[in-house]
Amino acid sequence: MEESLGFLFDDLQSDQFAAIRHEARRAAGIAEAIEIARRHPYVYTDIVGADGEEMAVRGVLFDLALRLNVAEQTLRSLAHTAATAAESLPWLWRRALDGFAPLVLVDAVVAGVARLQAPVDASPEQHAEAEAAIAELDAAASEWVLSCSRAAFRARLTRLLERLDARREDVRHAAAMRDRRVVIEHIDDGMSWVSALVPTVSAVAMGRRLDATAKATSKDARESRTRDQIRADLFASWLMGEGTPTAVKTKVFVTVPVSLLTGDGSRADIAARLAALPREDAQLVGHGPIDPLTAAQIFTDAQAFHRVITDPVRGIVLEMDRRTYRPTEAQRTWLILRHGKCARDGCNRLALDADIDHDRPWALGGRTDQDNLRPLCPPDHRHRHSTRFRFMTRRDGTVRVETPTGYVSSAPPPF
Repeated sequence: MEESLGFLFDDLQSDQFAAIRHEARRAAGIAEAIEIARRHPYVYTDIVGADGEEMAVRGVLFDLALRLNVAEQTLRSLAHTAATAAESLPWLWRRALDGFAPLVLVDAVVAGVARLQAPVDASPEQHAEAEAAIAELDAAASEWVLSCSRAAFRARLTRLLERLDARREDVRHAAAMRDRRVVIEHIDDGMSWVSALVPTVSAVAMGRRLDATAKATSKDARESRTRDQIRADLFASWLMGEGTPTAVKTKVFVTVPVSLLTGDGSRADIAARLAALPREDAQLVGHGPIDPLTAAQIFTDAQAFHRVITDPVRGIVLEMDRRTYRPTEAQRTWLILRHGKCARDGCNRLALDADIDHDRPWALGGRTDQDNLRPLCPPDHRHRHSTRFRFMTRRDGTVRVETPTGYVSSAPPPF
């Protein structure tokens, strides 16, 4: 039995080494493709000079994203990790190519390289000190990956960077401040996570205000929510500015089937009618279905939503002005409701934020007609007009892409 387990464990370990090697070589391949495109921008664009190189880089990332079904930003990040590690961390990168250094740990060390690099206007002595610090980082990290768990590796990396970083704390804080941002992650059941990287002093102040207000609110005898639920509701309400002159006015389209809006509107009434009708979801356009009770409540009292009642037959006829270049507001609204997202295969950016593109260009006789219009997100719209990618509209309004290297995108299967 012990011998059988040993063989199994050896196989698993070999698989892990192979997976790490594959991951590193894949990242190196992406970096190489970007470098080739930078040297030969004419593959992707007619633009010349620095702008042409940048457009070619965007083009090769777009091409790879279509082929690999991986986000362009993810590909750019993988390429940056591989290129930086190959140049500045040769020992650690060798470990990755040999299967010993997972790319996630290489990426953490690459972030440390950025922290230790001397500014462009630094003195020769400062550049020499930075190079020595990065060399020490490379030597240490290439040894740790052989024996440390990921948690232990990160802990050691943090301590070493604290020692090697010669900048004052206020300078480091100022640099970290440049990375502040908000991240929104949509999950299941009509819910999303909202997180923000902000200064600690601001985070503490926000937490105290949420705690104090939630505590006061929970004392109301009519209040049935938990403290956590109250804090979450307050967070959303304050960010949207409810009850203030600066309340959110951004359009969020919600389609509500008319069958949900008849009757007395009570929960019992809605539940009874839903049981008797074929399933038809209300839709948060571009994101997916929302539950019927939320939809009915939105229609009743939400001020920040653009409310559209849809007939169950879904028959919509639009007669619009076709004489001008710019689409009308009604045409834009129809395209948002029809597509929800960018029309290009695989793109998940909202149609609400998209540019409206003419399939047959206006300059070549294309009309501003809903049958000749399609929502393309700004990056795709830029590719359509500045690169050699071809964007072809299908009969159902979706858009396939033909790349300069011969790849043709396919529409995702219906569900």
